[in-house]
Amino acid sequence: MLATTDRETALRLLDVEHEAVRALIDELTETEMLQPDTIRYGLYPDQKLSFKDLLAHLITYEAYAIEAISAWQQGEKHWIIDAMDSPLGSREVHYQGIECRREFSLATVLEEWDTTQTQLKAVIQGLSDAEWHAPAPFATPAPLDLGGMLEAILVAPPRPLYRHLPVHIPDSEVYIRTLRR
Repeated sequence: MLATTDRETALRLLDVEHEAVRALIDELTETEMLQPDTIRYGLYPDQKLSFKDLLAHLITYEAYAIEAISAWQQGEKHWIIDAMDSPLGSREVHYQGIECRREFSLATVLEEWDTTQTQLKAVIQGLSDAEWHAPAPFATPAPLDLGGMLEAILVAPPRPLYRHLPVHIPDSEVYIRTLRR
């Protein structure tokens, strides 16, 4: 796929995303972040996730996006590209990203989220507009540029571009009220 937006818009939308996640982190107590089965949207039927688990999920896609950019710049295709094109592969990524962080402390997950989102923004800021729209340096079945690859990894359309949180928490105020009933 080709990028549907420019790099500056992607960065602006990522800022909105990260600010929304940060606002929830700042608002929720540790107990609320660890409370199981509080996420209601964008999950597979067997999942019962806490806010901490959701952070692990968000980290996964941003960390893979950083790796994929690095691989792209070295002329290599990161495995996440094919995984996101496959229903089974994307499901495995979804589950694995949460499961591999399940035993981490809340503090560790919060620190990883902060580090990962900062790194992702810095990597994208470091790209030129030409790099953003450059075609894949490897064979692809359909046209693919760097911006399009990131869209497919971070939040594949038709979901909101560069906005993953609303897929799982459409309204933060409602989410907080529900936690505090």
